Amino acid sequence: MRRLFIHPERIGDESENYDYHLTNCDRVNSNSSHPTACILLIGGGEENTPGEDAATRWFLNNADRGDYLVLRFGEIGSQADWICDNYQKFVSSSAELAINHRKAANNPRVIQYIRDAEALFIAGGDQNKYEDHWEGSSVEEAIDYLVNHKKVPIGGTSAGMAILGDYYYVPAHESVLSSEILNNPFHPNTKDIYFSDFIKIPILKNVITDTHLDRVDNDNPETRYGRIFGFLARVVHENNNQLPFFAIGLEEGAFVVIDNQGIAKVFGNGRGKGEDAYFLQTNGAAPEQIQPDLPLIWNHNGQAVKVYKISGDPEGSGHFDLNNWSTAAGGTWEYWFTTGGMSGFTRNPIRS
Repeated sequence: MRRLFIHPERIGDESENYDYHLTNCDRVNSNSSHPTACILLIGGGEENTPGEDAATRWFLNNADRGDYLVLRFGEIGSQADWICDNYQKFVSSSAELAINHRKAANNPRVIQYIRDAEALFIAGGDQNKYEDHWEGSSVEEAIDYLVNHKKVPIGGTSAGMAILGDYYYVPAHESVLSSEILNNPFHPNTKDIYFSDFIKIPILKNVITDTHLDRVDNDNPETRYGRIFGFLARVVHENNNQLPFFAIGLEEGAFVVIDNQGIAKVFGNGRGKGEDAYFLQTNGAAPEQIQPDLPLIWNHNGQAVKVYKISGDPEGSGHFDLNNWSTAAGGTWEYWFTTGGMSGFTRNPIRS
């Protein structure tokens, strides 16, 4: 395997502030690959599980033995090596590209690395760094070329998934908690919600995403189900209540794949817990109360947001059509609403 490192600390030019690591599994820049457009969304808890393996194989199969590229900010990680070590038959090469300065995001060499890819994956990390350094740059244009012209597979986990939505949350400081956004939809930690000005994936038009929905630990004292509901309320408000709008939220063990026809299914780890995917849609009414320093009220007779939940498994489960957000199988429908802030937030199964 061949590795190439470019170390920014050795170079004074900020346009060279990037690292590129190439693992040559077979050959680079194959001309024989014919990738098929698709999307992979990961909830953020990959850990070499059956669900991750199955979703990765599904994704890479659409790359047709092309060149796989991971984008990130910061230090080079281990994903390129992991892909080459475990999925060599699916790719010609596997590389990582860390773009760490806005000037580097306009470097022609960096842009060519991106344009040459037959599959693109955006790593986890800090989505605010991605927005600050890549939005409005040649990197954004190169990603748009891959998505909308070359039409290659594109995926992301955690922060990488967050920026794939048409609307996206990129906190500069503290991430907002469910209780904070539900009790005050304009809480200071919500100020970095952005709209339709970064990565544009047609099937994710009018969609905001969130990950780690079920994580609770010292750094995350609350689950994020209320947070994604609050994000959707803000998206509706910021667009003058022009409905419909949508959201996709994933628990950490969920892997959503979306084929080139816009049909989603969910891989998971076979544990029966922590691998659910949620597809949220407005249900015909804007929030009744959405004002600074007041709790969110979005009730609509207990039917404010209609949600389809699919529990992932290693074989890939469910069927959800993102073209119409109504044709679905293999999951269950719910209504989410709040009669007032966090204390009024409710998730009710829809009884058939």
